[in-house]
Amino acid sequence: MHKMDVPLPKARVSEVLGLLEILDDEGGHVDLYRLGRTLGHDIDELISTIETAQLFGLVDVDNGDVVFTEVGKQFTDQDMEERKRYISESLSKLPYMVELLTALAESEEHSVDMEFLERIIDGEYSEREIKYFVRNILDWARFAELIWVDSDEQTIHLETEEEEEQEENENNSQQDYQQEQ
Repeated sequence: MHKMDVPLPKARVSEVLGLLEILDDEGGHVDLYRLGRTLGHDIDELISTIETAQLFGLVDVDNGDVVFTEVGKQFTDQDMEERKRYISESLSKLPYMVELLTALAESEEHSVDMEFLERIIDGEYSEREIKYFVRNILDWARFAELIWVDSDEQTIHLETEEEEEQEENENNSQQDYQQEQ
C-alpha cells in the first residue's frame, strides 16, 4: 500500500469528541458551515476533524451536513471505558498501529524510540506533517490505553495489564492514605 493511502488521524481526540457532542446536541446532523462556526475552526481544521471521525466510522457527510453513523450514535451513548475499547479495536486494525504494536510487543522492554513511529509514517510527508501525525497517533493511542509515552526519554511503551494493575494499586494506596488522614 502506498504510504499516502494509509489513513492517519488528522485531529486530536478532544476535537473529535467535541464534534460528536455538538452532533449529539443537534440531533445527529448539523450543517457543515454552522459546525465550523460553532467549533471555531477554519475549513481545513474542520475537514481534518471530520475525516478523523470518519476514519473511526463515527460520522458521514451527506449533502453538506455532518451526520452520525449508527456506530457514532452508539459511541456517544457509551461510557468512557467503552469508548476507549472501541477506539482501541479500531486503531489496532490500522497498518501503522499494527506495525507499532507488533514492534512494542516483540521488544524486550516493550518500548521503541519515538523515531520508530516517525519512520513508519515517513513517506511523501514533510517533517512538520510527520510530527503532526505522530502527535495525533500518540494522542489516540494513549486515549485507547494502548501505549504510554515517556516524554523525557522520547520513548513509546506498550500499555500492559501489569502496568495498569500497578497504577491501580498506587491509586488505591493513595486513596487509603487520604482516607486515613
